[in-house]
Amino acid sequence: MNRKRLTSHTVRQADDVRAFFDNVARDYRESHGHAATLLRDRLHLLRALLPKKCGGLLVEIGCGPGQHLLALAEHFERAIGLDLSPAMIELAESLRRQHPLRDRIAFAVDPAERLATLCPTSVDALFCVGAFEHMPDREQVLQQIRRVLKPEGRFVCLTPNGSYLWYTGIAAHMGYEVRHLTSDQFITEGEFRALLAASGFTLVTAGYWSFIPRGDMPALAGTIMSTLDALGRVFGIPGFRGGLYIAATPSPDR
Repeated sequence: MNRKRLTSHTVRQADDVRAFFDNVARDYRESHGHAATLLRDRLHLLRALLPKKCGGLLVEIGCGPGQHLLALAEHFERAIGLDLSPAMIELAESLRRQHPLRDRIAFAVDPAERLATLCPTSVDALFCVGAFEHMPDREQVLQQIRRVLKPEGRFVCLTPNGSYLWYTGIAAHMGYEVRHLTSDQFITEGEFRALLAASGFTLVTAGYWSFIPRGDMPALAGTIMSTLDALGRVFGIPGFRGGLYIAATPSPDR
C-alpha cells in the first residue's frame, strides 16, 4: 500500500495549530510503527526520567489523547493532561472515563504557553512527548513550566532530534517534507541546553532515543534509518538518532 506523502500545513496564527490537531483527532492513530510497542518504549524512558519518588501532581502538556498520562497516573496522587485542541481533549476524556483511576485524572483545554489551569509551584513533575516541536513560542512555554513547577519539580521532554540525518539532509535530497506544520521547530541538544539555561532551568540529563518517523518517510528510508539508529546507539552518533530527551529542574537562583 502506498503511503501518502507528508504535506506541511501552513500556519499563519495560533488558531491554525489548534485547527490542525482538531482535525487530526478525528482519525487519530500511531503512524510511525506498532502502537503498543512504541508506547511501551516511550513509557519506559519516561519512567526512567521522571522522579524516582513519585506522588503529588503529574502534568502532561500537549497531551493529545492522553495515553502517556493515563499509563503513568498510578504513580501520582493526581494527574492532569492539557492540550490546546478541544477535539484531542474530548478523545482523552473518552479514555479517562474507562480508566480505573479516572477520579484522580483530569483533562482540560489549556495551551502550553498559558497553563492557566495550574497554580504557581503546584506541580511535582511535568512532561511533554512529541509536542514541544509544535509549540511556536518555546521560550514562553518554558517560562510557564518554570512558573508551575515546585522548586524540586522535574520537567521531562521527548522531542525529535534537530540534528537527525533524516531532517538535516536525507529528506531534502529525496524531496520529502519533514514538518507537519510550517511552524514546527526541531531542536538540537545544544540548542535545548541553551534554551533551558536561559529560561532558568538546571539540566539533569540529556540524550537520544529511538524515534524513526516511519509515517513521514518511504519504507526503504525507514529500514535504512532503523539500521543507522542501531549504529548510533552503539557508537554514540547523535545524527543517527531520531529522538532527543531532556530532564531538567528549576534553577534555585532564579
